[in-house]
Amino acid sequence: MAINGVGHNYDYFGTTTNYIRGKATVREAISKTVEQSANLSISDAGRNMLREMASKFEPDSDYTNVRELTIQNTNEVAWEHYTAMRDISSLTLKDGNYNVEDVMKSIMDTYETRYNEIVKEHENGDREVSYELTGKRSLTLDEDLAGLDEAFKMRLANLEGYITCQQTNKAFENADSSWYFRRNSPQNEVKTQDKAQMFDTKYQKTAVSIMEQAKEKFLVAFKSINYKQGTATSILSDIMKKC
Repeated sequence: MAINGVGHNYDYFGTTTNYIRGKATVREAISKTVEQSANLSISDAGRNMLREMASKFEPDSDYTNVRELTIQNTNEVAWEHYTAMRDISSLTLKDGNYNVEDVMKSIMDTYETRYNEIVKEHENGDREVSYELTGKRSLTLDEDLAGLDEAFKMRLANLEGYITCQQTNKAFENADSSWYFRRNSPQNEVKTQDKAQMFDTKYQKTAVSIMEQAKEKFLVAFKSINYKQGTATSILSDIMKKC
């Protein structure tokens, strides 16, 4: 598998994640309609009637505590490990001077680094943590490593996004010949196959599959008596050579 050979002018580390998207209630929608309509005149009786109508659609029991929803849908353990892995990678992957193969090796290396750190922190028992949403708690080794696994998946999502952006950059290197600008031209009809060549999802899936294989092989190697730091990237390189 030729993993490199694409451009590298996309910074995929500036990732912002939104956990909750707000939804306006019926009562809020009616209220805003009344407030924003400059020429609308409504009596007190009319306002009371609107409130009664709104309450039928939105009972008080439907109230959602946003903070509780945030806690329920946020894995702070995974986020801690994700940001740690991302920060370590940013020390070597910078200035755009890297390719897909470099990104894959960096993710694998930071996973191994974080894995070793977690195991060491649990040598004397559970790890004490304090998070903004869930507060203070104790983490078992299994819980910590489960969070790391989720963080690894998030980094693989970053990898997929990085590859997509590289493919996009390559497709738009020459705007006049890009399928995007030619897609509505009857003289230069673009075939579906042409688009597939520019945005190769198989390439993404293969890269992710290689990473998952490397991770599983690393976990086996970690438990062996011959394990040493740097094994993860060596395993990754071996798998890539066979592809």
